[in-house]
Amino acid sequence: MVFLPAIQIRDNSFKGDRPECPKGCRRRLHRHGGYWRYKGVDESKRHPIQRFCCPLCRRTVSVLPECFLPYRSVPVDRLQGHFDVKAGIGSGPGPPPSEKEAGCLKRAWSRFAARSVPLRQLCGQLLPASMPSIEHLWMEMRRAMGSLKEILQWLARTRNTSLLGDFACLKPDPDS
Repeated sequence: MVFLPAIQIRDNSFKGDRPECPKGCRRRLHRHGGYWRYKGVDESKRHPIQRFCCPLCRRTVSVLPECFLPYRSVPVDRLQGHFDVKAGIGSGPGPPPSEKEAGCLKRAWSRFAARSVPLRQLCGQLLPASMPSIEHLWMEMRRAMGSLKEILQWLARTRNTSLLGDFACLKPDPDS
């Protein structure tokens, strides 16, 4: 049986024990196993990720806990703390990051900076028209939308994107 590419959704984006089919099929999704994902850069902690499959369209759905970022090993709260420090609005993640985690956080900030133009366009009137720096963009996103968990949820639900990338897993099926 051939399955279509997986879509990742956040566990706080649906009610009940399983999501609905992203294509709108009327059948209940079936559990389709799962996989382990590292929780943070410390590879000793793993978390199970559930997968579901639609029996009609064969689309698979992975359900990420709200503390995970798509395709990043840094937990949401650590990334938010780092971004807050970069923007001058917090004290940062505690305890201080390891060398490996510090590199992940630095790459995430660089990716965020590279996406500043599309993020400003996606947020539209939620943000002021002019912002002099990437630090101001982060401060305004936090002011307008709240925590990083809330920002990620809003971007996924309303714009089919994420903070650090336009991942294929968040895009609607081109056949729909």
